[in-house]
Amino acid sequence: MSRDEERAELLRIWDGIETRLAQMTDVVDFIDDNVLEITREQYLTDGKWVTKLYTLVTGTGGPHVEFNTNGQISVYWAGDRWEEVTRNKAAIRNANRIEDYLNEIYGS
Repeated sequence: MSRDEERAELLRIWDGIETRLAQMTDVVDFIDDNVLEITREQYLTDGKWVTKLYTLVTGTGGPHVEFNTNGQISVYWAGDRWEEVTRNKAAIRNANRIEDYLNEIYGS
């Protein structure tokens, strides 16, 4: 595969996760069907832990695909990467729904 073909594949995968996120109808089903790992980034302020964001991994091993609840989608494959914040309003809204759901479960 040429470098241009690899880059096109990265973009295709990136678009795919953005589309799946934008079309999400149920948070729990989306997580069950798509997510392999969830991590959260926190910071300590005034003696209390506050969640900054969650990162959800949807693919590993080639390519590695993840997005976070701030709207950044990242695809890593064959030594290359494509990272960009989505501008899709439905995807952003659904990332926020996921964050709200996870905050309910794990606390903010």
